[in-house]
Amino acid sequence: MKTIVKVTTILSTLSVTALLLGCGKVADSGASIDTSTSGVAAGVVGGALSASSSSGTQARMNFQKPSLLGAMIPSAVASNTCPTFKSTDSNCSVSGSAMWLNYAGCSFAGYATWTGVQEITMSSGSAACGSFPNPGANGTLYRQFVSAVSSNTPGSLSLVGALDTASVDNSSANLSNFDGVTISAIHNGGYGSAVSFDGAGKRNALSIGEHITLTGIFDHSVSGNLTLVEATGQRTATGTMKVYHNLMKVIATSTFNSVVHTDMCCWPVGGSISTVFSAGQNVSPTALGTKLVGKSETLSFTGACGSGTLTATDGSTSAVSFNRCF
Repeated sequence: MKTIVKVTTILSTLSVTALLLGCGKVADSGASIDTSTSGVAAGVVGGALSASSSSGTQARMNFQKPSLLGAMIPSAVASNTCPTFKSTDSNCSVSGSAMWLNYAGCSFAGYATWTGVQEITMSSGSAACGSFPNPGANGTLYRQFVSAVSSNTPGSLSLVGALDTASVDNSSANLSNFDGVTISAIHNGGYGSAVSFDGAGKRNALSIGEHITLTGIFDHSVSGNLTLVEATGQRTATGTMKVYHNLMKVIATSTFNSVVHTDMCCWPVGGSISTVFSAGQNVSPTALGTKLVGKSETLSFTGACGSGTLTATDGSTSAVSFNRCF
């Protein structure tokens, strides 16, 4: 989980429409809080990339992701701290190349209460609690929520906060996308993320799939494959991600245009993401979704961690700040 730039009870200020669309903005001191679909794609990718490096902010903090959900639903009940790859207590366990982190009703930095198990698997090598799981040259690092400790069955994570309940699902067939489109499995017949390393031990590709819901508010299936070029302390991503708006019944295709991520920030610091909205192949959009079809938005990153510029679907341009990495 990343260091959160803004701790705000967003649900009290976000309109339901903005949450459903994932393509608006919310008034905040200074720049608006970004809620764009491009931002959702950036947050999913940023979480996976930062968590794939021992020097990444996410890896140093807790090797986990949804600061969006933590910021949206701060917890008033959780008291114990969630395990990380650095943990050496009973909530971290290993077998062969796999590590399991047991989130037993715990909390990161006082945010939502986490319940679930994450499996972190190297394509080769032996995992050890207290050490970052690095698969090495030509290896792959997988992250997935599973049904139980020592299990390889894909599962989900539940987050319960003061205002609502959220989940990150890695098990549902085709990520429960509204259009019934086939989405290829990533690991153990389910989803999560896979970061590939080249012969020099540098990250060169990312595959990711998540079904993310906030009960009664939004429901997104996110998947895609990106090519990575790594330099010291940073990596540049190109390729496309798809965000299925399962309540609106529209598909957003987000193109990553040389998007730069650094170890010290889970959000991009360079490049841009362009997103186009379209109807599905098999299911028609809702009345509200129809208004998005054929429109586009662009999110540009300004070089400062946690800020950018959004050109919205109506053509308006505004400065935005980010408070989520998945």
